[in-house]
Amino acid sequence: MEHKKIAIELNSIDLLKHILFKDYTFPKELADLNLTQERILMTVKNSAQLPMVTIARAIGLEKGPFSQTVDKLEELDLLKRMRSTEDKRLVYLCLTDKGAAITAIIEESMENHFSEKISILSTVEKEDFFHALALLKQTAINLISK
Repeated sequence: MEHKKIAIELNSIDLLKHILFKDYTFPKELADLNLTQERILMTVKNSAQLPMVTIARAIGLEKGPFSQTVDKLEELDLLKRMRSTEDKRLVYLCLTDKGAAITAIIEESMENHFSEKISILSTVEKEDFFHALALLKQTAINLISK
């Protein structure tokens, strides 16, 4: 198997994200949220209990700005911090009922947007796309768990 340069290949993921997100707009009822807040909420929703530090790294934020954003999301009653019972140094985030409702709105809006974006692909290309996403997700889970 030919070895590819990981950094170069990962750039194509960034390009894909740009193409899919470039003209996405938040639903009007979520005008109070910004993109960083949305990314945190959706990461919490779609990730198996990850510590705050892991979520911050995944989103690309330093500890200070990340904590400030989490503070704001707590003030808005969208998520809450939970300290690990096994390791008091670890803090997890979980959605409140209000946060779960907001992320459901975001998810539906994104699904509609992305479905429209990929509608130009053939059936085979869509199957390949979803297969690739599933492989990337499983790889992320494998890497996080080790």
